[in-house]
Amino acid sequence: MTGFEDQIRSAEVLKAGLVDLDATWFIQIAVLGTLYVILRYAFFKPYIAVLKRRDESTRGLRARAVAIAEEARRLEASLATRLTEARAEAVLARRRLADEGARLRDEILGRERARVQAELAREMEALAAQRRELDKRADAVASELAAMIESQVRQPEGVAR
Repeated sequence: MTGFEDQIRSAEVLKAGLVDLDATWFIQIAVLGTLYVILRYAFFKPYIAVLKRRDESTRGLRARAVAIAEEARRLEASLATRLTEARAEAVLARRRLADEGARLRDEILGRERARVQAELAREMEALAAQRRELDKRADAVASELAAMIESQVRQPEGVAR
């Protein structure tokens, strides 16, 4: 064996490793206990009392906040429902307006077509009357032209009119 192992086995080294319980150990325990009691009454209890008072004073506010949050959720759901209904009504109103516009367009278009057709018929009749008048006058004008041409043809060349 080595010298080191001899030292470990010696009684002096073994005695040094033992805890010596003397009066200082009890004094340290007493100091720690006293510190705990002082901290308990000077710090922990007042701090816990402040926390309890704060909790009690905010308990009503927290309950009110929960109620307000629930009311907000209810109002939001109601608003979403009303918004959906309003959108559906708007779509229906838009369709009704589009249908009414199409009906009015067709009505106005029908009236205007009838008016234009009546005007066209009057104009066609006026044109037909003018044509009949021209046809009547055409025979007379043609006869005059024929007579004038014939008189010019029968006149000797060189004679001026």
